[in-house]
Amino acid sequence: MYCRIKNILMSFKFFKFFFFLLIGLFLLKWVYDFFGSPDSIKLINENKSNLYLIIFAHIPTLYFDAIAWQVFIKKERLSVLWTFLITWISQASGKFFPTGTISGEFIRVYLGVKRGLTIYESSSTVFADLIIATFSLFLISIFSLLVVTFDSISLFNNQKSFYLYVSLFLMFLGCIFFYFFIKLRLIKFLLKKENIFGFRLNKKNLRILFKIDFSLFLLSRNRLNLLKALLSRLLGWIAGAFEIYVFLFIIGVDASLLDVILIEAFTGIVRAVAFFIPAGLGVQELAFVLIGNYVGLGDTVAFSIAIGRRIREIIVGIPAVLIWIFVFYNKKGKRA
Repeated sequence: MYCRIKNILMSFKFFKFFFFLLIGLFLLKWVYDFFGSPDSIKLINENKSNLYLIIFAHIPTLYFDAIAWQVFIKKERLSVLWTFLITWISQASGKFFPTGTISGEFIRVYLGVKRGLTIYESSSTVFADLIIATFSLFLISIFSLLVVTFDSISLFNNQKSFYLYVSLFLMFLGCIFFYFFIKLRLIKFLLKKENIFGFRLNKKNLRILFKIDFSLFLLSRNRLNLLKALLSRLLGWIAGAFEIYVFLFIIGVDASLLDVILIEAFTGIVRAVAFFIPAGLGVQELAFVLIGNYVGLGDTVAFSIAIGRRIREIIVGIPAVLIWIFVFYNKKGKRA
């Protein structure tokens, strides 16, 4: 009976994955048909000799994201170098492969354990970092929205931007939920309610979940570390915007730092809300085009940025996968 239920759940999981993958592919085709053009690809081909610069431009983003996680980890347990490598691999798994951001976070937990962290320490620090990342994205998006609003009220009159308000609202609700989830120790509360899930966990799993809950609670009480992590994540988002600036420089397009921050912020928040679409296919491209058009870049340049981001994900993701294979595992499949 158990095996049958497990097989049904696995089948449903694969069906759900391919269903949302098809939605993403159809959306990607629609974006290309309506906004893309051969000129976008031509623009990249004409400047392909300088595309290597986007690799170096991505290093600060990875560094600040890794430091934000490192803040919550004891230095003797995991060095900055290993934090950087694990962050690199986890982000590649969520972007290079069509597995989604959530899968990338599970991989980060897994690799943290492989490098010596306890399961509850790795889980709680990754979860805390994920909350900080969500809140920092919300803050930088609100800042960008306010700046644009003061510059031009047309954003509120643009019907196409309705989804931005919905995304911001959902992100705000997520931040509120995470706050009370940790503050009220809801994991502990739910675990004490017997049979609430219709099944019982064994003592080992219960012990791990209680430790994760307590570890999250302790992390939330260290305000200095929370501030450091938030600052690092904000710098990471700005570094991500700088990547767009570098790409525009490569293809010979001028843009202000504020423009690229706006593009990065709203693209990030739309993709975060649409996390169920594998690799953000179509969603990411649509966000780039809509926001790119709003700041005056036009369809051709905006879609070129979307293509450039996919190129960066591939050329940065492949080395990350190779590091996962050759650094974390030896030939026998054991930890290096």
